[in-house]
Amino acid sequence: MGILINNGNVVFSDTIKNVDIYIEKEKIKIIERFINPALLPPNTELIDASGLYVFPGFIDAHTHYGLGEEGNKTADGFFEGSRAAAFGGVTTFIDFADQISGKTLQEGAVKRIHEAEEATIDFTLHQCIYNMHDQISLELDSLKSFGVGVVKLFMTYKEFGCYLDPDYWSSLFPLCCEKKILVTLHAEADELISKINIKFKDRKLSAEMHPVLRPSEAESLAILRAGKAAAQFSLPLYIVHLSSKAGMDVIRKLRNEGVKLYVETTPHYLLLTDSKLKGKDGCNFIMTPPLRKATDNRELRSALVSGEIGIVATDHCSYTPEYKSSFADCREIPAGIPGSEEMSSLIYSSLVAEGSMEMIQMGHILSGNPAKVFGLYPEKGSLKPGTDADIVVFSPEANGTFSKKNIHSNADYTAYEGLNFTGSPLITILRGNVIFRNGKFTGKRGGGRFIRSGESSLYRY
Repeated sequence: MGILINNGNVVFSDTIKNVDIYIEKEKIKIIERFINPALLPPNTELIDASGLYVFPGFIDAHTHYGLGEEGNKTADGFFEGSRAAAFGGVTTFIDFADQISGKTLQEGAVKRIHEAEEATIDFTLHQCIYNMHDQISLELDSLKSFGVGVVKLFMTYKEFGCYLDPDYWSSLFPLCCEKKILVTLHAEADELISKINIKFKDRKLSAEMHPVLRPSEAESLAILRAGKAAAQFSLPLYIVHLSSKAGMDVIRKLRNEGVKLYVETTPHYLLLTDSKLKGKDGCNFIMTPPLRKATDNRELRSALVSGEIGIVATDHCSYTPEYKSSFADCREIPAGIPGSEEMSSLIYSSLVAEGSMEMIQMGHILSGNPAKVFGLYPEKGSLKPGTDADIVVFSPEANGTFSKKNIHSNADYTAYEGLNFTGSPLITILRGNVIFRNGKFTGKRGGGRFIRSGESSLYRY
């Protein structure tokens, strides 16, 4: 059955037009000023988008669904996390795959794809690298041919075995540059974090101490080191979840020196402060990097509006309050909060409705930019005939209050409890199938697909 979306304000990459969109067999078939329903097949569904905005499907470029094993697994598996995302207009997410000891990088990706078989929306992966060996070049070739063109590195988390010694960068960075594989980086200087932690090794620390243990200086030092290393090989570097003004200042400095840096941040670093870490619910707001000050919020919002930050993602990694509160020390509390569902309404409410950002830019940071940077464009992140019919019908007038009562994460809480919002998706369409409509999930378990990623746009500027 085809779908005709008519009378909507369609948000393209450079303009907004009142045009009609006809969808057939998972693809956008026609975009015209007026499409006569009488000329379409008789079973075509009509969606009247009068007064509404029509975006390409949103992309959550940083998630952790189905993380962990047994008793320490996240509250949201791939079904639950992607279902919540669909409520927020997200039609594609980008998750991670572990490097598995004794296995190839591609085998790690295949394992993760199998784990994600219940996802309700489409997805792609970034492949983590935790150690180097003499076959890594061949493994990178196989990985890219398989359809994963992104790797992720950590400058911290030695205790979890995720840390890759920066001494290996001189071997890995030129390989990634040569093969045009995008490198993304969790930037926190482990040396500084370890030094600070030694001072508190014999103490139990509450949640409000988390920013003391992982200060913004750890972020800025890590970005500085990584940026200078990447510059030696003209490697574009993608910084995930930027949290601080200090980090943004270093990025500006490096860019002025010609370093190619691309930046992602999250709604919680734009809107929440470390005051959330105080009190009995403070454990719910433990994430890494930690929440910062209001000055950091303002700086990141300004950088986002100016285009210095190009993508907003959520780093969705959800645990229940009961599970988080079972740990007595903030260093032991599992890091992460839910957020895929709330993302688009938060950006619209805090930036577009307030007059700081245009609708077109909202489309860029939530859809077009991640699609291009992660090699999914134009199949994802565009509204072009012949591409996947991933579409969000968005109401600028819809409003409400975030509450655990109306959020669909299995974590059973929202970090934005009690916050009023304006603007919300009314309909989410994945490859021509309506998966969310007017408050109800209409998709299906396992309806998502793994999407092969191509060359990142960061290698083309």
